Amino acid sequence: MSAATVLECKKLCLYRCLTAVALSIMMQFFLLTVFLLFVNFHIFHLLNWITETFSLMFSFYTWLSIMPLISAVIIYGILLGKSHLAVKQYYGTRFKWILGTVVRKSLFLMIHIAVGFLTAWLYARYLHVDYRSLVYQCYGMDCINSYYLFLVGSGISAGCYYFFKENLRHEPEVEYPIIQEKKLVKLRSLLYSTLYKSLMKSFVPSMFYAFAFWIFGDIINARFARFFDLEVDTSLSSFFSVLTNLRILFYSWILQSQILSNMNLMQKFFSILLAEEMQFVIEKNPVVTEGQKEVTLVEALTMTQVPIVQTLAALDLFNMTGTSAANRRKEIYALSIPGGHPYNWNQLSSQCLAIINAFIEDLTTSVKNISTMKSAPLFCQTDKPTATEAAEKILLRQYNETYGIRRMVSEPPTTNIGSSSTTAGGAKSSSTPTAVQRINEQFEHISKQIEQALNTAFHTIPGVFYMFGEPDGARTAFLLSNSQIIVWLTQGLAGICAESLVEDKYGVVQVALPQIIRTLLKLKGELDKLNNVNLNGKKLDRNLITLKNSVRRSLYKIVSVFGDYLRDLFDDPMEIRSLQCFVNYQEV
Repeated sequence: MSAATVLECKKLCLYRCLTAVALSIMMQFFLLTVFLLFVNFHIFHLLNWITETFSLMFSFYTWLSIMPLISAVIIYGILLGKSHLAVKQYYGTRFKWILGTVVRKSLFLMIHIAVGFLTAWLYARYLHVDYRSLVYQCYGMDCINSYYLFLVGSGISAGCYYFFKENLRHEPEVEYPIIQEKKLVKLRSLLYSTLYKSLMKSFVPSMFYAFAFWIFGDIINARFARFFDLEVDTSLSSFFSVLTNLRILFYSWILQSQILSNMNLMQKFFSILLAEEMQFVIEKNPVVTEGQKEVTLVEALTMTQVPIVQTLAALDLFNMTGTSAANRRKEIYALSIPGGHPYNWNQLSSQCLAIINAFIEDLTTSVKNISTMKSAPLFCQTDKPTATEAAEKILLRQYNETYGIRRMVSEPPTTNIGSSSTTAGGAKSSSTPTAVQRINEQFEHISKQIEQALNTAFHTIPGVFYMFGEPDGARTAFLLSNSQIIVWLTQGLAGICAESLVEDKYGVVQVALPQIIRTLLKLKGELDKLNNVNLNGKKLDRNLITLKNSVRRSLYKIVSVFGDYLRDLFDDPMEIRSLQCFVNYQEV
C-alpha cells in the first residue's frame, strides 16, 4: 500500500465530506426561510408575507447574523467527518469506553449546545419585539426577559436532547441502502421526511421543556438577573402562565423541530454522500495523464486505514455479479500481456480471502471467550446412535449390573508416583508430605478462596461489573456489527466464480475455487457455533443472521454451478459430504 494511494483515497473521502458540509450550510438558509414562513404567516396578505420573508433572507443583516451558526456547523461537520472516517475501536468494558471516547463525546456535546444556542439566538431576532433581546423595560426598570431565556433554553435543550438520543451511546455510521437511488432523489425524500418527522418528534420534548422551565425558571431568572444586575421578570413564573402562552409554546416547538431537523440532516448528508457507489478500475491504465491517480479494486480493498473506501470496494465487487458487469468480469478473467498470467484474478482472490480469513481468526478467538460455550463441546463429529442401538446398550448395561461377572479380588489402590522416591542407598523416603509442601498447599487453598470471593464480589456488588466487566459475547457482537464488508465479499466472490463457468475462457478461477469454497465452509462452521448463544445480552443478532444467510447463499450459488465437478475439485470425501446438502437443496 503506497502513500500516494492512501492519499488519493483520503482525498476522495475529503471531497465527499466537503460536499456534505456545503449542503449543511445551504440547509441553514433553507431552514431559516421555513421558520420565517411559519412565524410571519398572514392568510390575508399572502403576497406581502412572501416578499417580506425573502427580503429578510437576502438582506445583509441576515447574512451577517447567520455567520456564527455557519461557523458552528462547519466545526460540527469536521467532527462528523473525522468520526465517519476513523477506524472503529473495540472497548471491552464501559470504563474503557468512557476513557476512549470522553474527549470526542465532550466535543460533540459542546457543539450540539453551540448549534442549539446559536439557532435560538438567530431565530429569536426575527420574532416579535418581546422575544428578541435579553433585557427589556418593565415598570421603568431594566428586567431580565424570561421569554428570551425560555427560547434560548429551548434551543439548548433541543441540542442536548439530540446528543443524548443519537450520539451519546452510538457513533455516527454510514448507512448503505439496500436499493440504490439517484443522489438527488435521496436528498429530496430525506428533506421531506425529516421536516415532517421532526415536527412530530419535537412536540413531546418541547412540552417536557415547558414543564421543566416552570419548575426551574424562577431560579434561572434570579441567577441571570443577579449576574447582570437586573430586575427579575415574573411573566412565566406560574404553570398557568406558561401553559396559556400559546405563542411562546408554538415558537419553542417550531424552534426545536428546526434544530432536530438540522442535526439529523447534517448526519444524513454525510451518510448519503459517503455511501455513494464508486467503480474502481480493475487494472491500471498504462497511459495516465500527469496529476491523475487511479485506485484499483485490489488497492481499495487493502485500505484498512480508510474503512469507507474498503467498504465501497467490497460493494463494487458485490455489484459485479449482475449481468451489466460482464465487461468488468472479463477484465478479471483476462491474462496479463506479456506473460499470460492471471494477475488480476490472483490479486483479487488472494486479497478477498485474506480479509475473510482474518475475520474468521478474530471470530474464532472471540467465540472461545464466550462462557456459555465452554461447558460443553461445540460439535460432535460422531453420528448419533439409532433407537435400536440405544435400546441394546441399555439392556446390555442392565444385564451386566445384574448377572455380570464380578472381580474376585479387589483392585489394589492406586499409588502416587511422586509420593515415594528411592534414595541413593536404596531406602525409600517417607510418603508423608513435608512441611514446605503443606505450607504451599495452604497458600494455594487460601489464594483460591480469595480469588473466588473477589470474583463473587465483582459480579454481586452493584455497578462494579457493569462498569469494569466485559459482557459475555461483546467482542463477537462487535465483529458481527462490522461484518458488512464480509457479506459483500463472500457474495461477490461467489458471483464471479459462478459466472466463470461460462465467461472464464482460460479457467483462471478453477485454481482458487477449492480454497474459496473451503474458506466459506470454515466461516459457516464458525457462525454455526453461535446458534442459540446470547451475544452481549441479545438472543437474536441481526448481523449474525445476515452474515449466515450471505455465506449460505454464496455456497448455494457456487455449488449449483459446480455441483457436477465437486469430485474433480476435492479429494477429501468429508469435504464432498459437507457440500452434498447444498447439492441436494438445489436438486429439490
